[in-house]
Amino acid sequence: MNKEKFIQYLSKKNRRPQSHYREAITEILAGIQDQLKEGKRLQFIGFGTFYTRIKQASKGFNIKTRQKADIPEMRLAGFKVGNVLKRSVKGKKLSEKKGFLSNIPGLRKKKKA
Repeated sequence: MNKEKFIQYLSKKNRRPQSHYREAITEILAGIQDQLKEGKRLQFIGFGTFYTRIKQASKGFNIKTRQKADIPEMRLAGFKVGNVLKRSVKGKKLSEKKGFLSNIPGLRKKKKA
């Protein structure tokens, strides 16, 4: 599913205009990119963590010319899946309550005695 189809899916599911979701998703993705450009980590508890890492310079091989080549150091983006997302994708049972945050330990509402 691409970005546009995802926007259509959200719009249909939640009965809101596509422009609402298009603007929100565009701003969220731009914010994630800005944080990663600055070398910062971005963590969504339960969902996952976006981060950057430095890949060291190395020696490579150009298949076409059969010559050795130097590969420069580069910054790469990464994503580590959070426990709630991981369990959801695996099909494990989550909390009976609706909503993503209800499945995160420590954020559940305590029952009154």
